[in-house]
Amino acid sequence: MPFFDKLKYPQSKVTIGLIGKYIELQDAYKSILESFIHAGAINECKVQIVNVHSEFITDENVKEKLKDLDGLLVAPGFGNRGVEGKIIAVKFARENKMPFFGICLGMQMAVIEYARNVLGWTDAHSTEMDTKTTHPVIDLMEDQKKVKNMGYHAAGRLSL
Repeated sequence: MPFFDKLKYPQSKVTIGLIGKYIELQDAYKSILESFIHAGAINECKVQIVNVHSEFITDENVKEKLKDLDGLLVAPGFGNRGVEGKIIAVKFARENKMPFFGICLGMQMAVIEYARNVLGWTDAHSTEMDTKTTHPVIDLMEDQKKVKNMGYHAAGRLSL
């Protein structure tokens, strides 16, 4: 069956939660969204994306926000904002045996979540976000420690 037919006439559907902190800026996730379309089409599957802002995920509301999803993708990013919500989402996926894919920061959140909730290292973190953690399960490479303008593009404006 030609690609276009697979795209136009899918045989199944999955609903994936895109967990991120730039949800209001969909272009920030353009390559991820396009990848879902193409991966779904080649598998004759419609991939429906549900955007979930990581800043607003809490222990109290995570079940309500994620219960109807077939899987999660925890998106990349940098900095502290929305990190705890991503960790909570990863925990929900692990405990509910939900398919999970973490890209860059998303995978780092999976490591932190596992260290905190399975190994019992409650203060486990990345040294990028908590330099004083006693369980630095993610650390910056030496070359990265010298970067001063993380998040800035060539024109010098903050690109969050």
